[in-house]
Amino acid sequence: MAGKPRLLFVTGRSGLTDDFLLPTLLFAALGGMIWAVRGSSGFGASAGCIFAGVALGAAWWFIAREPQGKQTRRYSSGWIILAMTVAFGIAGNRGWMQWPAFWDNRLYIESQSHGFVYIDRCYGFLWLFIAGVPWAGMGACMIAWCASGRRTAPWLWLVRLASGIGMCYLLSVVLYDRYPTFFLPLYDSLKDKYAASPRGDALWKMIRDNREAMQQMGLYLGFLLFEVVRRDWRNVTLISTVGLVNGLGWSLLQNWSWAKRLWPGVDFNFWRCWESSGGISIGIAFAVAYFLVNRRMPEEEIEEADALRKNAPTPDWTWLLTYVVYVAALGYIAPEVMPDWGPIVCAAVASLIAIAFGVGYYLKANEKGPRIDPAWSVDSPILEKWGAYTGLVLGLGISIARGVKGWGNIYYGNERMWDNGAWAIIGPIMAILMIVAAVWLLRSYRPGSPDTDVFPRAYALIWVVLICQNVIAQCITGPHSSWSEVAFDMYYLLLFFTTMPIVYHFHYVKMHGRSSCQGVSCI
Repeated sequence: MAGKPRLLFVTGRSGLTDDFLLPTLLFAALGGMIWAVRGSSGFGASAGCIFAGVALGAAWWFIAREPQGKQTRRYSSGWIILAMTVAFGIAGNRGWMQWPAFWDNRLYIESQSHGFVYIDRCYGFLWLFIAGVPWAGMGACMIAWCASGRRTAPWLWLVRLASGIGMCYLLSVVLYDRYPTFFLPLYDSLKDKYAASPRGDALWKMIRDNREAMQQMGLYLGFLLFEVVRRDWRNVTLISTVGLVNGLGWSLLQNWSWAKRLWPGVDFNFWRCWESSGGISIGIAFAVAYFLVNRRMPEEEIEEADALRKNAPTPDWTWLLTYVVYVAALGYIAPEVMPDWGPIVCAAVASLIAIAFGVGYYLKANEKGPRIDPAWSVDSPILEKWGAYTGLVLGLGISIARGVKGWGNIYYGNERMWDNGAWAIIGPIMAILMIVAAVWLLRSYRPGSPDTDVFPRAYALIWVVLICQNVIAQCITGPHSSWSEVAFDMYYLLLFFTTMPIVYHFHYVKMHGRSSCQGVSCI
């Protein structure tokens, strides 16, 4: 390689380094930070999971994409950013704090301070597995929806959605209510106590949390079943791999319940250690799936996928109906996922803007009647940009708003005031950015030839995401009078520095091609 720079990590076109080792290190490092932040001040539940989803989605999209119209990997669409943001937000809408006590052989029947019965530790492994499978698996389901190379008819998109909702209802309502013995630990011996448990007590929370776990598992299994019936085995592999690997990972980590026995008397935030390692498990799960299903496709398959993209039809009324149904469904569940006034108003406004964009795109694409025009098709760069930008605006906007809330609460108190103030400022900014993007895409942006790079500034976008999320992580980790908080600050910086050369490496090999070092590192 005389005359060419020798670069760390340079590999063959589709070698083990680029397809598995570096994605594993990148996703694991990101997961370790974002999932620890997920449970920190200002976050938790769906907001914290959205923080995680937008970062992981942007990272997957960036390393998978090629700087050209023709893509070489099946899962590389800009829609993945929005898909992961939404999927993790939905997956975070659940409780799960009744299960960690299982590791101490305790099932609380009144409160976390008194009143418990003995329960075998195997229930801890079981319910952490049940939690981990759909929590990461929902993201894999929605990445599968963004696959190239196979067209999904609008009516099948409605069937896909109905499959998830139907299985959710079957598991969490029909079977859950009819056979509580299978879903509630020690139900046969505690039946009367379960029935008499007042709202807010431990067993009432157990009923709620286990039902929510079944809701999530139902969605995951319903979406997986759709892919099985459709015989899309790559999607099946993607979804099942992420779910199973993370389910096993979370189960084996045991909420870090062993830490207090391993280091007795040590005053440290071991719960956040568990959350960080849970994020690493998620990252590894996605990396394994990336290696199994998202390596470079054979040339024949690349050409077929590219031809399908270039010959995509103009959107018809069934496309518009399906688009509106999906947007309306997300708008409908938003108050359940994030029940504060700020997110509710933001979701309503965002849904209206998204529907208006869909109607505008449909009308614009059909101005000259049905035709084959890659610039205004159902697979056009305009739609892909809309998906990516919407995911970034919503994901980063919610992350920043909650980051302000968490930072203010740590250093000044009055969490509610900071939350309201953040949404009053950031909510309108998010709406304005979505409107600007919609108007620009419909009126001013022209995609150019089908072979043009859809995201020429992808490298800048990934750095915006990484820097934004890491700044938030630093701001909500405190106060610095606590040595454990300082330790986590340093830990987040280490993880950030780990991601930096990996992101640069993928940018370099996309821009300058690969070395002739086939599958080995060149230092």
